[in-house]
Amino acid sequence: MSKLLVVGASGFVGGHLARGLLASGHTVRCLARKPASVDDLKAAGCEIVQGDISDAASMLRAMEGVQAVYISIHTLSPQPGSAAGQGFMDVEQQGLENIVAACRAHGARRLIYVTSLGITADSPSRWLTGRWKTQQSLLNSGLDVTVICPGQIVGVGGRGFDNMVASARKRVAVSMGNGQGKWRGIAVDDLVYDLIGVLDEPRAFGQCYDVGCNDVLTYNQMIDLAADVLGRPRPIKIDIPKGLLIAFAPLIERMTHYPPGAVTSYLKTQNADGVGDPAPIHALLPKPPMSYRQAVERALKGGVD
Repeated sequence: MSKLLVVGASGFVGGHLARGLLASGHTVRCLARKPASVDDLKAAGCEIVQGDISDAASMLRAMEGVQAVYISIHTLSPQPGSAAGQGFMDVEQQGLENIVAACRAHGARRLIYVTSLGITADSPSRWLTGRWKTQQSLLNSGLDVTVICPGQIVGVGGRGFDNMVASARKRVAVSMGNGQGKWRGIAVDDLVYDLIGVLDEPRAFGQCYDVGCNDVLTYNQMIDLAADVLGRPRPIKIDIPKGLLIAFAPLIERMTHYPPGAVTSYLKTQNADGVGDPAPIHALLPKPPMSYRQAVERALKGGVD
């Protein structure tokens, strides 16, 4: 089995992935700015290395002796390691360049990058267009790269899923945008299955895969389905106009210390569709994904009130 580096192990997907890789028999090293934040992964058997993607020297140390690297980062969140005033996609692009350089320095060719559905070159969101550019730079890096693009990741602890469930628990749900954007969800366990499944699959090298279940739902339909699973009345929906929120986005960024442009770009994704086409990954890996309802029921099992 290989020694693998997980970048973003302190996050929701990265933590699940690290545990899944351990269960598959791999040796797992996790990069963390604050090692104490992943004490649970250390206790599970992961090696923890302190570092940050913005620090090239720490990436060189983290990649030593590693055969492959998984990257699951979310630069829409505040980035303590970034320079003052640095844009959120600048943080990600520089970090990925450091990771690629470290891979080349240590002869590690395999890189798997988690992004999201709906990424295009002409999106109105700087986050989506920026991630399209980073995807292209990785795919053209000369390494054996696979890009995995999930929609809503279904599991307690996932920020988008938790926000949706919080809305489903309310009598009146307030949402950004009109709630009619269409999305394809995926259970976090199914996402981990896909990420591990492509690791040693040469046919996945140089490919970008949309991943998800076979169900396509609007965000409002997702809220209603979660309410049904919880045994609660479907909430009344009140939408806050996206334009109004965008006007206040720079102020929100300054108050919350988010990278410049992050909140605006997030808001511009709210009415966009995140559907994609998971047929290619379904043809490559044999296990069928859970339906959206099955994924929600599994996530909320024991949590119904």
